[in-house]
Amino acid sequence: MVTISIRTELDLQRAMYQLLEQRSISQITVEQICTQALIHRSSFYRYYTDKFNLLAQMVMHTLAELLAAEQSNAVGSAVMAQFIGTHTQVLRHLLVTNTEGDNNRSQRVINDCFLTIAQTGATDRVLMMMRTAAEPDLTAYLVSGAITSIVQWLSSEGIDGASVQTQLAIEHTLATFFSLEQQSI
Repeated sequence: MVTISIRTELDLQRAMYQLLEQRSISQITVEQICTQALIHRSSFYRYYTDKFNLLAQMVMHTLAELLAAEQSNAVGSAVMAQFIGTHTQVLRHLLVTNTEGDNNRSQRVINDCFLTIAQTGATDRVLMMMRTAAEPDLTAYLVSGAITSIVQWLSSEGIDGASVQTQLAIEHTLATFFSLEQQSI
């Protein structure tokens, strides 16, 4: 029975992800998510309160996977760059192209996920900065603002966020951006 619920949750997350690759969060309904996942609407509400609750679980799952991959590969601090590069289109539909007003709610969901992951002791430079900041919530907003700006840049320039060169540029930019706090007087 546990296997079925995990599969159902993953199917719903996968359906949300697929829909977010095509349109903004405001244009997605619970009915569309359920249709995409081949799951009855009542099953959706067994796991999630609304599409933003599903979004939060999806982001948490993605960040946890990226952190696990970083630790197992012993690669440098690149979680945020990987997150942006891997999910550029989805982030575009969550934070940039959404004209219906759900950008703020989407950003809040992402901020809360970053803060939750940061409190787990994650060693990524950006997540450590959130954890140790005097105002972690404000720092999370700065991070999501930086992500939004990077996604806008990728979109306007037509750049592939997943390419190695772009990943390095994003990682370097984030590292520079967040090291400014340590250099300030």
